[in-house]
Amino acid sequence: MPGRELVDGRRQCDIDPHPRPQRSPTWTPARNCATTPAGHPGRAGAHPVTALHRLWHRAAIAPWERVDATFKGQAHVGALTARQAAIVTTATACCMLVALRYVVMDSDVQAQLGRAFVHLVGAVVPAWHGWAQRHESLWVHLTWITGCIAVYVAAPAVVWTALFRLPLREAFLVPKDYLRHLPVYALLFLPVGAVVAVAAHQPDFQLQYPFYAGRGWADQLAWEFGYGLQFLALEFFFRGFILRGLSAEMGASAVLAMAMPYCMLHYGKPLPECVGSILAGLVLGLLAMDTRSIWGGVTIHVAVAWSMDALALAARA
Repeated sequence: MPGRELVDGRRQCDIDPHPRPQRSPTWTPARNCATTPAGHPGRAGAHPVTALHRLWHRAAIAPWERVDATFKGQAHVGALTARQAAIVTTATACCMLVALRYVVMDSDVQAQLGRAFVHLVGAVVPAWHGWAQRHESLWVHLTWITGCIAVYVAAPAVVWTALFRLPLREAFLVPKDYLRHLPVYALLFLPVGAVVAVAAHQPDFQLQYPFYAGRGWADQLAWEFGYGLQFLALEFFFRGFILRGLSAEMGASAVLAMAMPYCMLHYGKPLPECVGSILAGLVLGLLAMDTRSIWGGVTIHVAVAWSMDALALAARA
């Protein structure tokens, strides 16, 4: 029928300048002669996608699909089947998090190890005993970093090489295309840095940070270097070992599984930081799997941590 279209979106485009009305419920007046998808009037072949929708697809949907296409359904992760790899990864991660909570983060254990280090220095080099004693607080804090490295890297690395029989680089440890992705990392840091700048003036933030205030600039730099290593270890554990170990069984959904214990790790921190860790875990996890590298997360994490310490120290001054 000239000048008419079907309700389901099909059209006939022969123009009738004076169409006669039809009462049949099957037909409705045509808006134009362009053929568009059913239910989407407008330009030919165009879908009314907003800029926000395009951004969401590019930043979240497309990476998720790429990760699934790359990893999900693989038969093996190294020497283990996909199911075996998921079981070993989960069991190892649970054991390490228990050790972190009940050993590494125990203040009594940290204090005892710090004092033991001071005594060891005094026994080996007696002239340094006074220096080591003056910096005992630093050694106590460094025992926490050492414990984190043992839990996050050393033990999982043994499992990775002995059971998975894969080199560590397969756990997203290679800085693949790091410089090319650096603008993306900087863009992700900007909103977080702005929030940190505001939060630095809040009382609960100043009570929490910095974890260690040194006796001088050299002391503080030693701490900040170790603090940065701790975040490298953390990223390897959560965004490398766990994600790669679960990747064949779960694909991109491994990010969801990883984000839960990562959020729980922030219990006891200021509420905004704890809530923010949910989004950070998801974003950094998807970024790590999509780029096959943890180094974007390392960069952002260390930049945020050092900024928080610097702003907290400046607020105290």
